[in-house]
Amino acid sequence: MALRVNWDRTPVSVHHTRKDVLEALILFLRNSHGVRRRSIVMEDREEGPGFLFFLYQPCDPRWIASFDVAKFPEEE
Repeated sequence: MALRVNWDRTPVSVHHTRKDVLEALILFLRNSHGVRRRSIVMEDREEGPGFLFFLYQPCDPRWIASFDVAKFPEEE
């Protein structure tokens, strides 16, 4: 599954079916772009199954698009 970002809500939410992918994205955004204001990764109880976190500071959509989700093979 690809990352899904809800840019229409405040704060912006980032969704994926796997928690480890979102945790890796958080590290990528922090290390590559200095994004630090975000929530922890939590279960997506509204739109699940899956996980989400919230971004509490501006984030360029290209930064998330440049994250390589393909490094995480699908679980069986």
